[in-house]
This record gives sequence, C-alpha cells and structure tokens, in this order.
Amino acid sequence: MLVEPSELLAALRLPLASQLDVEPLGLALDAPDEVVIRTPDGGEMVVLVRRSRESDLAENNIAVLERLNASGFRYAPQLLAVLDGAAVEQEVQGVRALGIIPPDGSCEAAIDALAALHTLPVREGLRWGTSPADLFPEGDVPLHRLGFTATERDVARPLFAAARDALLASPFGFCHGGSIATNVLLLPDAAQLVNFEQAGYGPQLLDVVAFLLTMGLYAEQRRDLALRYARARSLEPDPTADLIDLLGISWGISEQLVLPRRLIESYGDELTVSALRTVAGRIDEGMRDPAGRHPVAAGIRAALWQ
Repeated sequence: MLVEPSELLAALRLPLASQLDVEPLGLALDAPDEVVIRTPDGGEMVVLVRRSRESDLAENNIAVLERLNASGFRYAPQLLAVLDGAAVEQEVQGVRALGIIPPDGSCEAAIDALAALHTLPVREGLRWGTSPADLFPEGDVPLHRLGFTATERDVARPLFAAARDALLASPFGFCHGGSIATNVLLLPDAAQLVNFEQAGYGPQLLDVVAFLLTMGLYAEQRRDLALRYARARSLEPDPTADLIDLLGISWGISEQLVLPRRLIESYGDELTVSALRTVAGRIDEGMRDPAGRHPVAAGIRAALWQ
C-alpha cells in the first residue's frame, strides 16, 4: 500500500477499527491503489491513492487538484488528503475510456470537460513561463525510426514543419497534458478527468487530439466531437476541426516514437503493456483515417501511407 493504513484513516477522520481492502490498479510501482474502507457502523468509502515515482509529477497532480477543487471545477476528483507525497482522491464512479464501448453521451461530456478546463482562469502546474516555440523546437521528425523511406521522409519533412507552425499558432494555455483514454472516466452523459501529473501550460488542442485518437472512434465521430469542442470555445468550427485532425498526425507520430521506451519500462506489467498496444493501434488507425480537410494533413497522409 502506498500509505500507512492508520495514517490514511486518521487523515480521513475514520475509526481506526475500519477495515481496508486495497487493490493496486496495475503492476507498476507507481500504479494507484483503490482502497475500499468499511467502518464499524457499516459505512463504506472508496478512495484512490495516487503517487508518481517522480516526486515533481506527484506534487503537480496535488497542486493542480487543489486549484481545480478551489475553482469548483466539477470534472475532476476531490482531493481528500495528502500523505507522504501521495494524493488521496475521492474515487470517481465510471469506467476508463480504454477498451469499452463509450456510454451514451459520455464522449460529448468528455469534450465539454476539456473545453471547460481550457477556459478556467488557472495558472497552475508545469511549463508556465515557457514559450510555445520552446516547447516545440524546430527539427526534423525522426521518421526513419518508424521505417519510412528516404523518399517518403523528404516529401513529408516540409509538411511536418508546416504542422508545427500550425500548432504554434493554435490556442495555448492551461491544459491537462495527458488526456488519453486511460485518464478519462466515462458515465452515461458524464465524464471525469483524472491524473493531472502533466497539467499546466501547453497546447490545448492536443488535449482534444489525445482523447479523440486514443478512444478508437470513427473519423465521423472524431470530427463531430472536434466541432463540438470548437463551438464550446467559440472557435471557428470547420477550421478548428481540420486543425485537430492535422495535429493528430504530428502528435500520433510523436507517441509512436516513444512507444518502444514505454514498453520496455512496463516490461512485466501485462496490463500496462496491453493498454499501450491498444492505444498505439488506435492512434495508428486514426492518423491514417481523415477526420478533416486540412491540405497539410492530406499531404502527409499521401506521403506516408498511400
């Protein structure tokens, strides 16, 4: 268990005679613990204890949750306590968006949650004071590591540079920073965002990209949700949806490039490895299947996959 049971009960002001059932949500060292607490009077409480192996990320999750809770943001869990660098969060009802058929209205609710997050007047988390150009410096995308030929790379190189320019011109501000399907909980007509370790300053449209591509949705569904996000943010709907589709390619390529390292780091944790492979397959399919009409996206697809 990530924290001492007696300290957890004391922090939650629960009787020390309470019974705790602990289930790690994965085999990784920093996998969160789901803790079911049954009190002597028959009551029950379920909490999630989360602590990253990297202390700065654990602290960032705590700081962002505190700020979101204080702001009344309803799409994030309540932070109940902090113990030895671990966040004790109110367990959120719902199922993770990976490996399920989304409940009716849940994807729309997740998009609404991201739009609401992006409009918060919050300056909390990582990367504040960094410019967009510093976050995404110039340089060739190492497509050779993914098996693309020299000819394909030569055609794609200026197109990826154009995609970077489009990203730098997109909205930057407070964002989740890791809104892949494993960090979104879905319910009928509702959704919750969890795990704010990477939250802070960054490109907000990449939050939308990460969610849409890792959900495994059809192109038409991805475009409808991108249009919904644009309208919620008072952005031009069609150009924004086209841009989200374009950024999905550059974001997806960057995720494919770091996949081997993540698989090695997760060796022995079959649940995590399976989730990584599922996400990678969804990203690959989504990058190839157009959900927009951006000419740069069309050019990249023609260069790499046709």
